[in-house]
Amino acid sequence: VDPSEPDGNMLELLEEPAYRHVLANHLPVTGLAVAWVFLVVALVQRHRSTMLVALGLVALMAGSALPVATAGDDAYPFVYDALDGTGRAWLDHHLYLADRWVPILYANAVLALAAICIGVWRAQLLRRLAIGTALATAGGLAAACVIAEAGGKIAHPEFRLSEPPIHDSSGRLGRQGGAQ
Repeated sequence: VDPSEPDGNMLELLEEPAYRHVLANHLPVTGLAVAWVFLVVALVQRHRSTMLVALGLVALMAGSALPVATAGDDAYPFVYDALDGTGRAWLDHHLYLADRWVPILYANAVLALAAICIGVWRAQLLRRLAIGTALATAGGLAAACVIAEAGGKIAHPEFRLSEPPIHDSSGRLGRQGGAQ
């Protein structure tokens, strides 16, 4: 599908997992950074309803890692086949990091949702829960940045200042060594 063609259907691109991954992969990084800043400001202002909204935004942005990771997993075989050796090595490293660090984002989303539920039920606990969530979100944001940094090097050789660590992720997603 060529979106520059007059008859090209942009909606068809959404069927492509690689496109969905590229479209949404900024949410767990940039979106979570904005949500974290919003939560810190809410904590400084000590404004209950702002804390609840900020916690909801943290949950949404950290939880966005699920569709991003799913689309990345679905796109892996197709993207792998389109890359050169160094690009493939960075793709495998990106997948390795995502497998290990994305669960932190899932836990961050659950923690934010729990803070909302408990904070509504027990208002006196909201600030402490929001502080704990802000600290956890800093860790989730660091994890998202580590994953994204390796992901950026897949298609952008100008960002490759070093060789990628070697990981063989070919069996992880149904690939049996090398291109199929």
